[in-house]
Amino acid sequence: MKIQTYFEGVGDEIRHRWPALLEALAAKQILPLLQKHGANDTVLHATLEKRKRGEKSFTVNLHMHLTGKKIVTAHAEGKDVDMASQNAMKVLFRESKKHFDRLRHQHEYKRHSRRERLRALKAQLDALPSATIEAAQKGIEPLKARLETVARRELAYLRAVGDLPADYPTLADVVDQAIAETKVAWQLGKTQDAVYRQLIKNLFKVIDREVAASRQFGESVSLDVPVPADAEDQAEAMVEEEIYEYYQPDDSLRLADILPAGDETAASLESETATDAEKVVQEAISEAACLTDMLKVLPVSWRRALLLAELDGITPSVIAEVLDAAEDSVQLWIEQATAFVIARLADAGITVADRAHPLQLLRLDQIHSTGDK
Repeated sequence: MKIQTYFEGVGDEIRHRWPALLEALAAKQILPLLQKHGANDTVLHATLEKRKRGEKSFTVNLHMHLTGKKIVTAHAEGKDVDMASQNAMKVLFRESKKHFDRLRHQHEYKRHSRRERLRALKAQLDALPSATIEAAQKGIEPLKARLETVARRELAYLRAVGDLPADYPTLADVVDQAIAETKVAWQLGKTQDAVYRQLIKNLFKVIDREVAASRQFGESVSLDVPVPADAEDQAEAMVEEEIYEYYQPDDSLRLADILPAGDETAASLESETATDAEKVVQEAISEAACLTDMLKVLPVSWRRALLLAELDGITPSVIAEVLDAAEDSVQLWIEQATAFVIARLADAGITVADRAHPLQLLRLDQIHSTGDK
């Protein structure tokens, strides 16, 4: 822990002894708390001001920058500099402890809230007839892969713009809850398309709740997770990270991760020679990088409408039902998002063959056909 001292109107005698006093007080109260939470390198900024007249002639102001972009402050006044310093340090300790306690329970609180919702869903599911549960399972299971594709894509974008942390909720978390909520409201005789619409609708509601819960805690970072890497290292590691949410040169993530279910071009691309595939994919990645950045800055409703229409082939009327919006609004969102993307691609020097469908740049069938020419 480091202490930076500042003085206003203070004599030399106090200037020389006050830093030692602060170090002693901090070592007794603040430093153990910081060490406990891995914040040993915190800098304490302390200002001592002496007024020319008045009973409370000394004013002590303390502040520190803590984990979670939090600034804790303390203020105390007194006739005696030692007593004013002690009182200020006590206030600083209380505020710091309160902040650390809040961070420590943040992750636990969010999971606890989610567990409560799941328990309520389980109770509702248990109350359903076994025939309804079986019918719901049979109706939902064939659609699970398509639902996971939409969920994976949505989580990737929300994490890329900072609306959700990198590790919570997981893909399984949101998909399982969306499925459970669909089962609870299951109606016999529904078509597969109707079931899929309800699944996506519930998925977005689940994700939106998680985003709202994450925003409730502002910029705080849970202390239950490992200390993050240096900010500069993180920034360098994240360069073009969003591109690789769509393509990875290994087996864990592929460009096919964002394609609608049933697209078989991935297998044909993998059958090409390494040299040909590399040329095709590298050319596509450079264009997909620009497109990905553009999609990130779109309003959430615009992006969801555009992706559902372009990548999942869903009509505006169905998207309107999924997003709880008017069909005219959805059509306008798609048109505005398309115009924005086309304009930004043009600024980047990228020409789209089909101006009505700019997201074709992200499809494997387009990449594959380019490589064949």
